[in-house]
Amino acid sequence: MKIDLNRLTQDTDATKGTDAARKVADRTVTKSAERTATSGADKVELSSDAKLLAADMKATTETTAVRTDVVEAMKKKLAAGEIGNDSGRLADRMIDDLLKR
Repeated sequence: MKIDLNRLTQDTDATKGTDAARKVADRTVTKSAERTATSGADKVELSSDAKLLAADMKATTETTAVRTDVVEAMKKKLAAGEIGNDSGRLADRMIDDLLKR
């Protein structure tokens, strides 16, 4: 490698690598421009992450009806000690519910 005033000269491997990368990038841009010109229609594809985010956003904006009678009944059972005593059983039921989905 030849160093001239702390700059790489044109004959270095680094310069050759960037030239090759530039040529590949130019070919890619040219090919995609050709495809766009021949297809005549624009096309947009969303990634799976974007689709998941859109589904999540839709689910959060949809309001679900809260069954106040069920909530009140569960509050009474919790206060009476009828539910919420067996954390192991609760964990098992939560895992079972997640596995069913």
